[in-house]
Amino acid sequence: MKEERDVELMLIFQREHNYAAFEELFERHKDTLLAFLIRLTGSRAVAEDVSQQAWLKVIESARHGGYRESAGVAFRTWLYTLARNHFVDEYKRKFAASRTVSIPELPRAAEDTQWLSTAPDPAELVDQRLMAAHVQQALLSLPFEQREVIAFWAAGVELAEIVSIVRAPRDTVLSRKKYAIARLRSLLQALDPQSCRA
Repeated sequence: MKEERDVELMLIFQREHNYAAFEELFERHKDTLLAFLIRLTGSRAVAEDVSQQAWLKVIESARHGGYRESAGVAFRTWLYTLARNHFVDEYKRKFAASRTVSIPELPRAAEDTQWLSTAPDPAELVDQRLMAAHVQQALLSLPFEQREVIAFWAAGVELAEIVSIVRAPRDTVLSRKKYAIARLRSLLQALDPQSCRA
């Protein structure tokens, strides 16, 4: 099972200072962690910084023997908790003061070949970028507690894990998700009524 392998890799890294184990953990979680943080922060630059700090905390924790295997707590939950807490501690106040919406970036150089071979119609690409910007703008308008639940949910994090990370009762987390989805639907429909038709 993936969660068991994650714990095994982290413990190997911690006990033996085996950087191959760390690299495997990093490869398994870097993309989903970054995607989660982009949704949470609304800024790729902030998300990349928070992600980097979270991985540095993983290394520091292993160096000092601070990682403890806990029954029912996945490595991913622990990692997302480190990242989320760092964002809350370091960025949330700054973030609230300067809410900006960034247009999603074009694919990176490593992806250019694949992207060019299947390049969409330019008008389609503009539509996709505008919709992504609308979604990001709508996400940023949510209260932080709702936005983080949506970000976790979109990253595929299970409800029990979200409850553990945000330290809120299950019903509160479900309520935040419900209100966030309703608010997002309303905001997106106001921007483009056809986009939210079922």
